[in-house]
Amino acid sequence: MRTTLLSTALPNESSGSGASITLALIANALRDLGHAVSLCPIVYPEYATPDGADWERQLEHARSLGFEVEPVISKAWQACPPRRSPGERLRAAWRIRSEELYPTLRDAAAVRVAVDVLRPDAVFVYGFEALAASTDLRQPRFAATSDPPHFALRERSVRRWREHPRPVAIARESVSLQAALRGHRRIARELLRDCEAVGAFGPQHGRWIKRLGIDCRYYRTPIADPGARPPAEVREGRRPRLLLIGHLRGTATLDGLRVLRKMLPFLRRALGDGGFEARIVGGYEPPPELLPLLAEPEVEFIGFVDDVDPEFRSANVLLVPVSIRLGVRVRVLTGFAHGACIVTHEANADGIPELVHGENALLGTDPRTLASEVARAVSDDGLRRRLGAEARATYERFFAPEVAGAARA
Repeated sequence: MRTTLLSTALPNESSGSGASITLALIANALRDLGHAVSLCPIVYPEYATPDGADWERQLEHARSLGFEVEPVISKAWQACPPRRSPGERLRAAWRIRSEELYPTLRDAAAVRVAVDVLRPDAVFVYGFEALAASTDLRQPRFAATSDPPHFALRERSVRRWREHPRPVAIARESVSLQAALRGHRRIARELLRDCEAVGAFGPQHGRWIKRLGIDCRYYRTPIADPGARPPAEVREGRRPRLLLIGHLRGTATLDGLRVLRKMLPFLRRALGDGGFEARIVGGYEPPPELLPLLAEPEVEFIGFVDDVDPEFRSANVLLVPVSIRLGVRVRVLTGFAHGACIVTHEANADGIPELVHGENALLGTDPRTLASEVARAVSDDGLRRRLGAEARATYERFFAPEVAGAARA
């Protein structure tokens, strides 16, 4: 069977991008099942992956893996024509144009041409942006969804309102936000209803899609097997090492680092000033808002690394303090695969219901309880080993590539 993967990313297990890592595993799994796999990436010329690869290097890498690649240069970055009349602006406050919410709708004609060149029997569509660009396709489509775009929009808006509580501005922005949320629901239903099948990599997203009246299954995210080893011991004379991982343009990573800054006073109280090391590993330059955090004496910014395995193996605790209820934290699943001792915010159990406090991870609800769980893990070698063993067992049971593809209702 000839299968084309349509996405806004390209398969690359070492790029530092969660989407690229997942696509690499999906592409390899399909090829192992006997599919002739090809790729139709929707390319943004200005985008570089966390490892610094521009779009030409990304395409070169994908071709080096043996895939036929037919790229489409996206028009999504082009601005929509402005609304000129007061009536147009008033109507937009109630019903936003579809192309403003899903700019990749403009790529549909070019995607159809590119996919026809590849001659697939079916198209595996990864993500809502790619789904919007697939509307002109004639081939059967399977939609594999991740974060619905409006989830992040709502999270960013609410956080900004909490940080800058200006009632008049909030009232004005909330009208546009509600219009965007209505529009996203309407367009998502239109995009999904014509697909042969629909799956979600997060159960919370699957539930949302079902509420739209679309049948949807939960598919666990496959993670490559790095080989397990027990979490690193806390050695006398050396500071306990906390690992935070994720590229610095991600909504989730930035939220987690904001939580880390709030955790620092509690960590110092429990472990002492300078009594721990927090290593931040991820691509891209840090934004200005992170500079005060990176100047803290216990925090070390490592940047992008070609091989993250040594970072996981040398860490005493994998700390994932992301507090927003978006997506599936690939870094948590990778921690499962490594058999890491994981401390994470309970919000991440929304996307990973396999997280169980006290069994395969320690979960906190705020900066204080997260710091308390870190201190608990650091002080108890037996607890860390037990959590690491259960984390690895969770990986083998649910997230290894050979088992992750099974659908859940």
